[in-house]
Amino acid sequence: MRSSGIFTYLYLSLLLLISCHPRIYEFNVDPRSIGPNDSVRVNWKVKGTAALQIHNYNYPGSGNGKLPDQTLLVSQHGSTIPFPLPADSTLQIPLAASEDFLTLRKKPDSNAGDMLRYITLVVTRNGKDSSRVVQVEIRGDSASDEIGFRVVIRGDSLVAAGMNNPVRWGDNFYILSVVNPGNHTLNITHSGITRQLPPGSQPDASFKGTPVKGDWSFTTPMTTEERNDHRLIPNFLKIVITIKHR
Repeated sequence: MRSSGIFTYLYLSLLLLISCHPRIYEFNVDPRSIGPNDSVRVNWKVKGTAALQIHNYNYPGSGNGKLPDQTLLVSQHGSTIPFPLPADSTLQIPLAASEDFLTLRKKPDSNAGDMLRYITLVVTRNGKDSSRVVQVEIRGDSASDEIGFRVVIRGDSLVAAGMNNPVRWGDNFYILSVVNPGNHTLNITHSGITRQLPPGSQPDASFKGTPVKGDWSFTTPMTTEERNDHRLIPNFLKIVITIKHR
């Protein structure tokens, strides 16, 4: 067999092998930070037989006790089906179509503690599996979080700026207050507001009512020590926010 024939044979064999495997083309969960009774939209596009696996976990720092039993409501094509989710269990929902979407929320109850909901898309084809996981943060009416960006040197200043992920935060939460936990006085800009916060200050309400998502910028002058030794420059500038569910 000539070399070109061998190449064609190997290429076709590779294509055949790839075509037999499960594929995940799209898997999105939006938003990824929600209140206890908010809905999320899940959409997928796959090759193979698909299923969603859902498990709830305690949020870090919220304790090690068992979460209460819950009922999840899955809505698709105009109908809603309740699925019980006992403590320490995983719910598996078969998906009939290779490309579709559904909405998912907890049946309203009195449980409003912080937790993490892991949503896993599992696709099976010809005895092989492929999976992808998305973590959804379920937060109470008000909670604390952190926003931080990597530091860049600009002249004699340190700048940390970026977009706080709109997919992660959606439109469900807004700012109550901001605290500067670091060692630098920060000039903070967000939603057209600029506020200077010294380190260790009391919670500041200048950004109250602004969205958690969107562009943030933190700037501060370098200290004399940092100008002389860049190894002393922090990798990140951060703030602590108190958030409230709308």
